[in-house]
Amino acid sequence: MDEVKVLFLLFYRPKDEIKMTGLDDMYLFKNVVECGGLSAAARRFSIPKSTVARRISELETRLGVKLFHRGARSFQLTNFGADCYETCSKMAAEADKVLAMAERSRLKPAGFLHVICPPLLGSLLVEGIAAEFAAAAPDVRLHLEETTGKYDPRSAQADFVIFPAFNPLQDSTLVARKICTSPYILVARPDVVQASHDSSASELLKSVNCLGLGGRDSEWVWTLRRERETMKFRFVPAFSTTLPTALLQATRRGLGVASLPRVLCGEDLENGTLVNVLPDWTPQPVSFFAIYPSGRTMTVAARKFLDLLLEHLPRMIQLGHTTGPKFAITTMD
Repeated sequence: MDEVKVLFLLFYRPKDEIKMTGLDDMYLFKNVVECGGLSAAARRFSIPKSTVARRISELETRLGVKLFHRGARSFQLTNFGADCYETCSKMAAEADKVLAMAERSRLKPAGFLHVICPPLLGSLLVEGIAAEFAAAAPDVRLHLEETTGKYDPRSAQADFVIFPAFNPLQDSTLVARKICTSPYILVARPDVVQASHDSSASELLKSVNCLGLGGRDSEWVWTLRRERETMKFRFVPAFSTTLPTALLQATRRGLGVASLPRVLCGEDLENGTLVNVLPDWTPQPVSFFAIYPSGRTMTVAARKFLDLLLEHLPRMIQLGHTTGPKFAITTMD
C-alpha cells in the first residue's frame, strides 16, 4: 500500500464512527484534482466512483461554495477550488511529515524518550548506559529524570519508570517488568562491631547502634534470612535518612551498622573500610521494575533502551560496577 492510500486511510473514518470534520474529504479533494477527475481518484484509492462523487458533493455542501465546474466532458476547478487546493496541499504535506515520523519510530530509535529512575541507581549505573545509548542513537532525544516516588509513567508523560520495590507491587493496570535484583548486606566499620563471634545475630545487633534507611515514620525492622531461617530485628535508629549515600557516609564515620546495597559499598568492602557484619544473614534485597502502560504503546527507542537495561544491569550489579558500563554501543538500528 503506497503512502497516498495510507494517508487516505489515516484521515478517513465512516460517519457512524466519528463526527466528520472535513479533513478527510479535503484530502480526497486534493487527490481528485491531482488525478484529473473522479474516476482516476476512485481507482487510486480502490473505492467506488460514486463514493468519491458523494463525498466531494458533501464537502461542497459543508463549505457552501462549489469546487468544480461540472460539464458533460469537463471537470474544471472554480477560483475558490483552486485556492482550496493550495491549502489542502499544504495540509497533506504536514500529514506526510506525520507519516514519516511514524515510519522512523517503527523502524529505528527516534523521537523523544523520557525515562525516570531512582537517583542512586541512576548515578551508579543507569547514567552510563544512558550516555552510551544517546551516543549510539543520535535521532533520539533522551531525557533521564532521576527522582523518587513516581510510580505511574502516565502522570509524568514518561515512556517508563524504573521503580524499586522490597515487597510485591500493588495490583495495577500498568505493566511491571522485572529488570534486576540488588542484594543488600549489613555493614559497619570494623571497630564498631565489638561483640564476640560467638554472639547470636540478634545479640550482636543489640550491642551496636543501628542506622535506618527510610522515611521519618518508617517501621524500623530488618528482615534477615539465613538459608531457610528468617529473623526480624526491630530497632530505633541512631541515625536515619532517605538517601543510601548519606547512610553510607554515616556508616563510614562509625555511627553504627546499616543495611546497604552491596553495589554501593563494594569498594569499601574491598579496601577494608567496611566489613560485612553478619555474612550468613542477608537483608531483604530490592528489585527494580520497568513500569509502563502497555507493550503496544512503547516506541522502538523505549524498547531498545529497556533491552539494554535488561541485558547489562543484572551483570553490572553482580560485578559491583559503579563507574559506568563496561561496554560500548556502536550502532542502534
